[in-house]
Amino acid sequence: MTIWQHVPFENEAAIGEWARMRGISYRLIRCWENEPLEADDLLIVLGGSMSAYDDIGFIKNEIEFLRKRIEAGGKVFGICLGAQLLASAMGSRVYSSGTREAGWRNIELLPHPLTDSLDKTQCVFHWHGDTFDLPNDTLRIARNDAFENQAFATADGRIIATQFHFETTEESMKKLFNADSEYLCCDSVYVCDPKSIRQGVSNIAKSNQALFTLLDAWVKS
Repeated sequence: MTIWQHVPFENEAAIGEWARMRGISYRLIRCWENEPLEADDLLIVLGGSMSAYDDIGFIKNEIEFLRKRIEAGGKVFGICLGAQLLASAMGSRVYSSGTREAGWRNIELLPHPLTDSLDKTQCVFHWHGDTFDLPNDTLRIARNDAFENQAFATADGRIIATQFHFETTEESMKKLFNADSEYLCCDSVYVCDPKSIRQGVSNIAKSNQALFTLLDAWVKS
């Protein structure tokens, strides 16, 4: 498995635990350092502080790589920025929503083979402001009051993209706070206060378990 990382403070988090439990080896590619883009049978694209529409060389290269991989029938799981890169690679518009969503907030999961075994309401970690139009030939699989397109997937489950972070751990949340706490300084009803976000660590175990179930289903798709 290959994992594309975009900033030092957003790593694989609980994905690493899932991989170790399943005996799956993985390697990290540090995209911001312009390491050559590669992908094994499984490719996971993590979040980051940049946008899919930014004029950045490695971002443009990722979108083109993803476009070709999707056309070739490869599997990709995109998270936050990774979801937006997938949407762009599939020909959809990615843009600033004009608001932000940050902290532990509920989403509603919609019917799809990847999500059928999960509770339909999940409290998950958010840290995003960009959004995208739903790509052609995909299904919306999650939404909430802040963003209609919280997640999408192809019908066969090869491609899955989530704006939110099932993979968040207490350690990864602390790293994000330390590196990017100014992101919370926003006049948005969808941004939680720092105290409630820290108290949301009680949601981590269930969120990670949902991730493991989702990844298991994705691998089998």
